[in-house]
Amino acid sequence: MVTAPIPNSEPAYRIKSGSIRPVNLRTDLAPLADLIEMVFAPTMDEGGRAAIREMRYLSKMGVGLSLISQLNEMMLGIKMGYVWIEDDKLIGNVSLYPASLPGGQRGVWIVANVGVHPAYQGRGIARQLMQQAMQMLAARGEKAAILQVDHDNQIAIHLYETLGFVRERAFTTWRRSSLSPAPPPVDTGVFITRRRRSEWQAEMRLAHETRPVEQGGVGWLKPNVPALFRKSAWRELIDWLTMNNTERLIVRTGDERNLLAALWIENSLGSYSTRLTLLHHPEHPEAAHALLNNAVRRYRTSALTLEHPADDAPARELFRSLRFTEERTVIHMRASL
Repeated sequence: MVTAPIPNSEPAYRIKSGSIRPVNLRTDLAPLADLIEMVFAPTMDEGGRAAIREMRYLSKMGVGLSLISQLNEMMLGIKMGYVWIEDDKLIGNVSLYPASLPGGQRGVWIVANVGVHPAYQGRGIARQLMQQAMQMLAARGEKAAILQVDHDNQIAIHLYETLGFVRERAFTTWRRSSLSPAPPPVDTGVFITRRRRSEWQAEMRLAHETRPVEQGGVGWLKPNVPALFRKSAWRELIDWLTMNNTERLIVRTGDERNLLAALWIENSLGSYSTRLTLLHHPEHPEAAHALLNNAVRRYRTSALTLEHPADDAPARELFRSLRFTEERTVIHMRASL
């Protein structure tokens, strides 16, 4: 990380030094935005930069911030966290968000924005912030904490492991530019079709075989539970009202009882790209190739993003052949409370 000067703070931010305390939204939002932007700038995507802009905007809301904080998911997470104050400056942070999981599962919390100003790193501040956060969650009777950490950040990984976190799986985010030329069609002899409602169990079996539960399931905030594969009428209504759409394409086995591969194509209002999720048996690469080639050709004018297990070497070569580029690899970790 590049060392940078501590952001100047207005008098309203100045409180007693050398202590951990809960976040105070009315005084902490602006310096928190400065800290998070500084620490995470190298890996921050457009969504992260938008969140920083939103934090700075909301920091000027004054008395109206209390009401907004009850309605804004990002504010709720920041509000549950802790900050470290040193030399009358806010120089450390940890945020805590209740995880929104399929099926309404409760008791799992996301640990995020664990950051310390570069000038104060190496002094155990992140550890103390994490310990405070974990103790609070345990005291509330929560079940588990989850987080993502860059695969090459060995210092942070070691810290989390000493606090009881275990590695689930590493996932790489891939992106394909809307300016990339469309690939030529492929003739793999594979028949692609939309998944029937009745095939949700076959799709879940495919997920269990290729994305085991003990390795985190399908991906971040996507555990292998029925609600991920079979939407309730209420969930479908919400998606319709919010203009969220998921198309599920599949390739069946010869007897049509099971699936060789599945591809989810997700679009939502305000999203920066079309999101893809590929589930496939490695011994049937032609099925994965046919599905992904079909999607890339259909959405060739859209930016495409895809999160996929980093240990899937055949898929990695397929993504590269279709002009996807690697953006970031993170390890998913979990701790029981």
